[in-house]
Amino acid sequence: MTGIKVTYEDHMGTDLSVVNAAKVSFGKRSEWDERLNHYSEANDTNQWELEGWSFYSESTSGDVYHKLSKKDQSLIQFLARGCTSGDWNSLVNNISAEGYNYRQGYENHLEGLLNHLRKMPSHWSPFAHTAITLHLKMPIFVARQIMKHTTGIEYNEVSRRYVDSEPEFYRPVWRMKADNVKQGSGPEFCAMDQLHINVHINGGEDYVEMMVNYYNWLLDEGVAPEQARMILPQSMFTEVITTGNLYAWANLYLQRSDSHAQKETQEVAKQIGDIIQPLFPVSWEALTK
Repeated sequence: MTGIKVTYEDHMGTDLSVVNAAKVSFGKRSEWDERLNHYSEANDTNQWELEGWSFYSESTSGDVYHKLSKKDQSLIQFLARGCTSGDWNSLVNNISAEGYNYRQGYENHLEGLLNHLRKMPSHWSPFAHTAITLHLKMPIFVARQIMKHTTGIEYNEVSRRYVDSEPEFYRPVWRMKADNVKQGSGPEFCAMDQLHINVHINGGEDYVEMMVNYYNWLLDEGVAPEQARMILPQSMFTEVITTGNLYAWANLYLQRSDSHAQKETQEVAKQIGDIIQPLFPVSWEALTK
């Protein structure tokens, strides 16, 4: 257990909210196409969620799930992708054909197709009529990466200006420096307590224990928490209540679950995805896959 934890708090909206936000432009509105009562003790809930069923409510006869019509599912795909399924498949086939059947004189055509793909619009505003609130517990060095995402997301963080309780710390398994990139890391190296440089500091304390003892000593001496906190390491856990719309969370997920992101940050992103996917199964698939 790393101690990194993402917890569901609240949310507003469903896949149907996204559909109706888009359809209002034409004065139209959709309703759920299907509904079922699902008995969790007899079936695998995750299977329903993966097939596009969205949790709606609990009842005495089983959890109630809703599903969008095929037409509305296609609309969400269009909103996320910027084109119809047919146009998308045609574009992919054209790019594949140009790439595999490359001949002199076709480079301009291939470049044009790629530029068209790069500039295709995503109709993000319907996804913004949603809100998902999560509680994030993560080390400070991870929080500083996650909290760079500011568009469509708000954060409220615990403040050690006011809190002087015993801090909790992330204990890493050290990884080797990556050979081929400026950032990132390689294979696991060893646990912190196996790295001899951190042992027998100040009478047997590791660096975390040493700094916590110093922090507590400063508090005992009457130093203000807002100043005493400055000596605590970046491995200290912080807690954040975060609310963002679906499009903003998807953007955060895509960037921070990428293989080039720091592994600890990838862990936060994965947990975020695991929570949001069942709430907005069609939209999340369209935005992140």
